[in-house]
Amino acid sequence: MRLFVAIYPPIEIACAALSTLANLDLPDHRATPDQQIHMTVQFIGDTPVTHLDAVIETTERAAAGLNPFDLTPIRFITLPKRRPARLVALETDAPPPLVELHTRLAGRLAHRPRPRPSDRFLPHMTLCRFRQPGAVPGLTVDHPVDLPSFHVRFISLVRSTLQPTGAVHNVMARAELG
Repeated sequence: MRLFVAIYPPIEIACAALSTLANLDLPDHRATPDQQIHMTVQFIGDTPVTHLDAVIETTERAAAGLNPFDLTPIRFITLPKRRPARLVALETDAPPPLVELHTRLAGRLAHRPRPRPSDRFLPHMTLCRFRQPGAVPGLTVDHPVDLPSFHVRFISLVRSTLQPTGAVHNVMARAELG
């Protein structure tokens, strides 16, 4: 199973982000379905089915003791930053509980953890992928957004199945914060 831990915004926020994105002049792209817009807090990757219970328990332990928190959308950005753009994402702020959650999950679930996992964590949600990455050399999006903050009370352990039309997400478990 291809697994990751995610935060899903309320559907109204996802739809508002996509609606705002539609006002930008972007090259040919495929929008993320509104119900699949999420922030990957930790990508786990290929995991044997026999390890699922342990991954669920680890995810629950990582969430334990962390208070629910608010996430604030900041701006649309293109990623990656140092190579030709492949996608547009909605960057959010990085409140301390989110950074701590990522650090805990990376330390417990990453197949190859970084020495300092929070060094390269950029909280964002992918909104669209370009059909021809790099087709517009130098394309950069850095556009502030006026979207409301939203409250995060739980995280989801998600299975991603890759299909020709895109990934299909199935929530395997939820872990409450607190």
